Amino acid sequence: MNVKFLKGVASLGVVALTLTACGSDGADDNSGSAGGGKVTFTAYGGTAQEAYTKAFVEPFAKESGIEVLQDSPTARAKIVEMVGSGNVIWDLVQSGYSIGVEDNALGVLEPIDCNVVPCADFTDGPAKAYKYGMPVQTFSVVLAYNTKSFADNPPTSYADFFDTKKYPGKRAIYTGAPTGALNGILDQALVNDGVARDQLYPLDVDRAIAKLDSIKNDIVFYTDFGQCTDLVASGEAVMGNCYNGRVLNAKTAGQPIDMAWGQQVIYTEYLVIVKGAPNRENAQRLLAYMVSKEHNGRLAGQIAYGPTNPKATVDPSSPFRSALPSEHMLDGDDAPLSVDNAWWAANMDMVGKKWDAFVAK
Repeated sequence: MNVKFLKGVASLGVVALTLTACGSDGADDNSGSAGGGKVTFTAYGGTAQEAYTKAFVEPFAKESGIEVLQDSPTARAKIVEMVGSGNVIWDLVQSGYSIGVEDNALGVLEPIDCNVVPCADFTDGPAKAYKYGMPVQTFSVVLAYNTKSFADNPPTSYADFFDTKKYPGKRAIYTGAPTGALNGILDQALVNDGVARDQLYPLDVDRAIAKLDSIKNDIVFYTDFGQCTDLVASGEAVMGNCYNGRVLNAKTAGQPIDMAWGQQVIYTEYLVIVKGAPNRENAQRLLAYMVSKEHNGRLAGQIAYGPTNPKATVDPSSPFRSALPSEHMLDGDDAPLSVDNAWWAANMDMVGKKWDAFVAK
C-alpha cells in the first residue's frame, strides 16, 4: 500500500492524505470489498485523525481496493457552504450531533443506508443510530491539571475547578462555537452551583454564566482543542476542560499533565455523509467498516476513545484501555454528565449570543 500526501483539496487550503490499496486481502462483510473508486474522509485532524487512519482508513483501503483521501478539520460551516454551492468534495465526515444526525434540519446530509451499514447492531446499545448519522466513538471532556502545580493534592472533580482558593491558578475553557455544547462547561457550572442533575435541562444559561463569571479572572479561553493540553502542560493554566485522549497522549509524551474523572462529560461522535457527496456509495462502505462489530473497537487500540457498537470488543492489551471513559464511571457527585443534544440543537443560537457576550466583557 502506497501512502502519500497530495494537495487534493487545495481549494480549502489543506492537505489530503491518499491511501491506495495494493490489493484486497482479508476483506469481510463490512470491508467495502466491491473495490475500486475513491472516497474522501474528513475529521478533526491531529492525533485523533492519526488514530482513525491506523484503526480504520489504512486497513479499509488495503482490504477494499478503494482509494481514501483525507482532509481536516471538519466544520459545519464548510459542509453548509459546499452543499449550498453544489461543489461538494467531502464524502464521509466526522461530526457532532448538532449537524443534524436525527432530523437533517440543515438539509446537508444523505440518509444512512442500513442495507450497507449495520444499523441494527445499535438497537439496544447506549449510542443510538440515527437516520442521518452513525455513532462511531465515545470520549470525555475531563478535568486536566498540571502535575507540577498540584503534586501533593491534585484536584479530583470540577468542584475543585471552581474552588480557586484551594486550587489557585488559571483555568483553560473552550470558547469556540457552541456546536459541541461548549464541552459541557455550563452543565458543570450549574451542578457545582447546586442544581440537581435531574433538573439541569432546560439549562439556566444565565445562572451558569454567572457561576463562571465568579472565576472569570482566572479563566484563559482557547479555541482549538489542542491548545487545552498545551496550556495546562505549560503551566499557563493549572486546569482545563480537555479531551481525555489528548490528555493521555500528552502525559505519555512526558508532559506534566494528568486528568481527574470526577464529573466527566461523556460525548458521542458521529459519522455523516454530505448531501451530494461524489462518492456516496463508497462513503457508505467506509462508514459500515468503521462502525461494524469487527472493527469499531480498533480505535481504542490507538487512542483513548471507546467504541459505540455494543457488539464490538476492545483488545485487553490496549495501552489506552485504562483511560477509556467507560473505565471511570464514578458515583454520586462525581458521576458522569451527559449533555442534552436536542436541547442544544434547539437553543444553540441563544446560547451562542450569551456566551459571546460573556467572553467579550
